[in-house]
Amino acid sequence: MKRLPSKWRPVIRSAIKTYHGTETSDDRAVLRGDARKFLGFASVRIIAFDSTWDSRRPHIAHLRKRERRAWR
Repeated sequence: MKRLPSKWRPVIRSAIKTYHGTETSDDRAVLRGDARKFLGFASVRIIAFDSTWDSRRPHIAHLRKRERRAWR
């Protein structure tokens, strides 16, 4: 959480509390308002990392491509 922009900390804290079953109505409101935005933020970065990972490891890139096809 330290490496993410501070604007996402409330969403993550609320998600953790919800996971543990200790959420409040405020936590639910935070998640309703910002969870999709956080998912968009995280998805873009995961895809960018995955692309970079493949390009840095050309000797295993073919394995990762096969894994992707298996999920289709």
